[in-house]
Amino acid sequence: MARLARVVVPGLPHHVTQRGNHRDKVFFGGDDYRAYLDLISRAAQASGTEIWA
Repeated sequence: MARLARVVVPGLPHHVTQRGNHRDKVFFGGDDYRAYLDLISRAAQASGTEIWA
């Protein structure tokens, strides 16, 4: 059965998480984590999105 579409309301917060399948690691070191933060920061700036955490 397909998932229901997510409801996204402009101007309201949207909870986003980052996790691996079956509790696998997503980041294998500090460099991986910093690269992810850099990527997500650039995407947020390009789209005018605020990151609160």
